[in-house]
Amino acid sequence: MKNNFSRQAFTGVLLIIVITALLSCSAGLSQSNGTSNVYLPTVFANSYPTMPPIFGVQVPSLSNSKVLSSAVDSDTYWVRLNALKWSSVQPNGPDDNPIWNTDLDKDLIRASSNGLQVILIVRSTPTWAQQYSGYSCGPIKPDQLPAFANFMSQVVNRYSVPPYNVLYYEIWNEPDVDYRIIPDPNSEYGCWGNKDDAYYGGDVYTNMLKSIYPAMKAANPMVKVVIGGLLLDCDPTNIGAGYCPTDARAVAPRFFEGILRDNGMNDGGNYFDIVSFHGYPQPSSGSPIQSELNYLTWSGSGGVVQGKITFLRDVMSSYRVDKPIIQTEAAYITQSGDTPEFEQNKADYVVWLFTRNLSQRLWGTTWYTLNGPGWRYGGLLDSNQDPLPAYNAYKFMISELTDMLFVNEDQSVPNVTQFTFRGKNMQLQVYFSMDGNAHTITAPVGWTAIYDLFGTPITPITPQDIIIQHPVYVELGQ
Repeated sequence: MKNNFSRQAFTGVLLIIVITALLSCSAGLSQSNGTSNVYLPTVFANSYPTMPPIFGVQVPSLSNSKVLSSAVDSDTYWVRLNALKWSSVQPNGPDDNPIWNTDLDKDLIRASSNGLQVILIVRSTPTWAQQYSGYSCGPIKPDQLPAFANFMSQVVNRYSVPPYNVLYYEIWNEPDVDYRIIPDPNSEYGCWGNKDDAYYGGDVYTNMLKSIYPAMKAANPMVKVVIGGLLLDCDPTNIGAGYCPTDARAVAPRFFEGILRDNGMNDGGNYFDIVSFHGYPQPSSGSPIQSELNYLTWSGSGGVVQGKITFLRDVMSSYRVDKPIIQTEAAYITQSGDTPEFEQNKADYVVWLFTRNLSQRLWGTTWYTLNGPGWRYGGLLDSNQDPLPAYNAYKFMISELTDMLFVNEDQSVPNVTQFTFRGKNMQLQVYFSMDGNAHTITAPVGWTAIYDLFGTPITPITPQDIIIQHPVYVELGQ
């Protein structure tokens, strides 16, 4: 499979660079300013991948053999685990000997031994370090930030090397929520927000990043610090339909700007490597694509996914920051109960989401969740952890899109969007019906194979005509 090569190549290069960086780091750390300059061998100048494979999933654990085999068999690259709780490792104080989670250790070994790249979420403030008593989801006392930095140094020292090989650490999950409105103070979601602050308390989160970032990089310069996946409740660039409905609602999404402006110092971008966000459409009207694009509080700027990507890039640009973006939670969900129609729409949406996000050069997209039935029936597997149509679509999509470079997007046919990609040996065009209805297109000259979203070959209805209602792949020679 194509992605086995990509995953192994990308991970192998990272591990070689880690070893090289560690060998050269000790001299750099002796500098008087405490920083290090790590120079990579010239051999990597033209071979180091600029982007990893985009394809990922979230799981609660990899202990279930069917879930693990489904991840491996699909050639998934990313696996996101919300599993490392500071409050469990050091429950009584910063001088505690760490109580490491042996179940997590086993999961990380399973992931690494199968070529899966983990995004490990670190969260949960212990009682002795809580800024708001009783809220493990919330911020850390300023005087305990050094303790958290020391903890993160221990985490990196333990988990960034064999047999675990974790290089990506996401700091909390959905931190852009005010602690006073979250229903569970011990939630797996974050609550670092402050609704009384113009930037929703983003600077408090930055203070934490400024504390841990140097410590983590000193432990291993190659680890990546990922901002906790941002909820981004609504688009604050305007007030009204398609945006934040009120001025009060528009405060929370400014949390990210609060991170970057850092109490007016405008240097928050120096203390993280990757931005992450979440976005979930659910059935509203028309196709699942329309449900995404017409999402009530983001439709003014392109929808609940594209709108957020554009917003994050615009905010970064205004602060002269350019960081990769990962959508760390994505799914097509419903509160109305599972149906065959919903499962077909979910399968369609899987292909749209990853194809469009690949065209947007996201570093990764992790579907929430691989295991089933998942939150609001979003799983790629069912309750028995057997494949649903969405999983089969996901697996075939990976085989088609791996190692493909985006060329262009074409909307010249009404209600049809076409993405063109180029690989080493072929071109690939992926077609979508934007409204969920059937549309006839003319097959491109030079096509060599046509497949539906599950990999079943399609024969044109005439020598030239193809029906587009669900995603269609058209392979062409170079």
